[in-house]
Amino acid sequence: MIINKDIQKKVDQDYFFIQGRIQLDTEYFINKINQSCNSEDNLNYQTNVKGNMTPFKFFQKDQNFIRLLNIFIEYVDENVSLRSYKLSTAWGFSNKPLETTNFHDHFGSVWSGAIYLNSCNQTLDFPQINQSLKPEEGSFALFSSFLNHGCKRNKDNFEKFGLSFNMEEVKPW
Repeated sequence: MIINKDIQKKVDQDYFFIQGRIQLDTEYFINKINQSCNSEDNLNYQTNVKGNMTPFKFFQKDQNFIRLLNIFIEYVDENVSLRSYKLSTAWGFSNKPLETTNFHDHFGSVWSGAIYLNSCNQTLDFPQINQSLKPEEGSFALFSSFLNHGCKRNKDNFEKFGLSFNMEEVKPW
């Protein structure tokens, strides 16, 4: 074997992180998450969410979720320069006391989001950029999908509920 070059370096990459709060019908979404997670069709403890989780495409066609998503899309389109994208996945989750969400990224997607449905002290942490989001009703983060994120143990004595989604590139072919 002949190797002419072997370069292994890091490359700085632009990213975005948007944090805010939005009004939404939290009761509607919590009820839908509970129904799905209590049915046979769930991803409980099968993903990076070490708690209850709906299927990845559970909210993809939900009109209440789509109305919410359109507000985020409008803001991102006006403020961030991105290639064309579309919704690829949208799911709900909950972390009961002592449950976690493994640190991970959504590499392969263009941007992602997390929206919280209730207040909790179990923060969503982004160690690469030294940012955290404390869950409160309607709090959200929109972010470049390659950013590593996760949650340490839920030390509260109640469940945290949220929604997550990914936007994938629209391929030109």
